Amino acid sequence: MSSLDSFGLDVPPTPLRVRRKKVTTALSPSRLPGLDYALNPYTRCGHNCTYCYAPYIMRISPKEWGQGIEAKVNIPRLLDRELPKKQGVIGLGTVTDPYQPVEERLLLTRRCLKVLQRHNARVSVLTKSALVARDADILTKMEGSEVGITITTISDQRSKIFEPCAPPPSKRLGAMRTLHDSKVSVYALLGPIIPTISDYDLEGLVTAIERAGASMIMIDRLNMRPGMEARMLERMRMMDPASLPILESALSDRDFYRSAAESIRRLCKDRGLICKDAF
Repeated sequence: MSSLDSFGLDVPPTPLRVRRKKVTTALSPSRLPGLDYALNPYTRCGHNCTYCYAPYIMRISPKEWGQGIEAKVNIPRLLDRELPKKQGVIGLGTVTDPYQPVEERLLLTRRCLKVLQRHNARVSVLTKSALVARDADILTKMEGSEVGITITTISDQRSKIFEPCAPPPSKRLGAMRTLHDSKVSVYALLGPIIPTISDYDLEGLVTAIERAGASMIMIDRLNMRPGMEARMLERMRMMDPASLPILESALSDRDFYRSAAESIRRLCKDRGLICKDAF
């Protein structure tokens, strides 16, 4: 398997357009197992991951999805109004990552967490941003809550192939350690499982997750949608052409995911980590 260590990929992402908008509701019913309501302070996403299927759910062009962010500026106030009538676990970031780069200055997710804490709500956060560690001071006070951090590979360089604008895995693992040390329950969403990416030093990845303090690993398969395979192959052709034949072959191999998942389960068992299938 080839490495990207010699590739000049440290190109800063293009600044995103941010459109502020007001919405009429904060919480919506969730269809995801273990979650009763969904809370998404932002729409669209600046991570620009090639494999993202959220645009298909929202019926937005994948190209447009990564070109700008919509910030729901009144969502903390609406959440404060709605919470007294709601019970159950609230999923934060079920469609769009709640820790967009713009969150660092807009603080919408942080303000929502403060409202949730005040109402003693249980929350399950899912993100692939290291910025979540900033809010450890709030999360540690929220009994029964958890944070999941998405990680696809141990390699910062290979992550850039399909996650060009997301924080590198090393920073996500650092955030996981910070949350764990702050007594926040944290787990890793390992996925989607991508050939030549996720299986790049799979043992090293599981070991790093364990050392970062995760209580569990959830395995997520690649959710292919129309046009996604072509975009992934084109991206690999641009970034690491030597890996293109391997990716192309494995994407059409039904046994690839099963074999990779079995390896992850075995590695988790050896380390005493809980391992589950996602969603």
